[in-house]
Amino acid sequence: MCNAFYAAKVCHDLVQSFLASSPTSSLYSLKSTFDKDNNSVLKLHNKLQLPTLYPSSFNATLHESAQTQVQKSYNDFLSVLSHWDLEQLSISYNGGKDCLVQLIIYLAAIYQFIEVDRKGTQKEPNTIHVNAVYVHTENEFEDQLRFLEKSVLQYGLDFTAVYTTIDVNDSASSQILRGEANDSSQGRITCLFSPTPTLPCGFLTYLKSKESVKAIVVGIRRTDPYGATLKLEQKTDTHRGWPDFMRINPILEWHTSDVWYFIKWLQHTSSNSDFAIDYCSLYNDGYTSLGGCGNTVRNPQLKRKDSKEKNVLFWPAWWILDDDIERLSRVQKGKV
Repeated sequence: MCNAFYAAKVCHDLVQSFLASSPTSSLYSLKSTFDKDNNSVLKLHNKLQLPTLYPSSFNATLHESAQTQVQKSYNDFLSVLSHWDLEQLSISYNGGKDCLVQLIIYLAAIYQFIEVDRKGTQKEPNTIHVNAVYVHTENEFEDQLRFLEKSVLQYGLDFTAVYTTIDVNDSASSQILRGEANDSSQGRITCLFSPTPTLPCGFLTYLKSKESVKAIVVGIRRTDPYGATLKLEQKTDTHRGWPDFMRINPILEWHTSDVWYFIKWLQHTSSNSDFAIDYCSLYNDGYTSLGGCGNTVRNPQLKRKDSKEKNVLFWPAWWILDDDIERLSRVQKGKV
């Protein structure tokens, strides 16, 4: 388990390093073929049978685009922190790529606001309390759940998992996340059970357990369903049965290419540190948008043959970066 303060400091240093980096040192320019380095990134990419260390799209133009998106989201978070107390905020986190990006930037902004700008308040020195939540409405893949569990502890979150389809008495279910902590500054997992199997009821269950929370950070983008008309801060639709809270949407303008470039840059930069940034392994297997087991498949647009033209493989999610094909990993329930 990790102290949230330390995680926020590491994320802050990584974000500042990325923003200060030159587009001319893009990931693709670092190494176009495998030859010398023997690090974890190289081993992973070799295992995936990729022709080059990074795709040609990971160039200076994309580096600069991702920097622009990171800076905007970072500034938006600082603005949010200026009028919401940290205890009033929570972040929706399911271990997916979009949630991971916004979590890292959120932690970086918290450290900037509290430690660098000295604008926040802390009960004790070198402590940060970060609320997080995930409302489970489907049966997730085992790999996603294990990454979620691991990363919640790594980033030191006070995390609540709300189950809408699992009975409170089914404690043996593999879907139930595990986690313990000695104090609130370390990663902690609490499990709650919604009385009815709906997303709004799941959030209501959470808000009743965390009465201080008034706003929740959500990782939706413009290209996602229902994302086209959203603003940075927007109230829930209480007339449609949602509980009353403010939704914070800090990555609305991001594209899939920005998300993956930033994640892979973080992975590359932190690979030899004691706080290595990772992501759910399902993305390496051709899944581009993670839902439940019953409506998620490997993206058919990423299908390929191996080097001997015999076995069917899939490009990793970050190898072909197109918003239009990203959600082809999702299908109607019952048709997987």
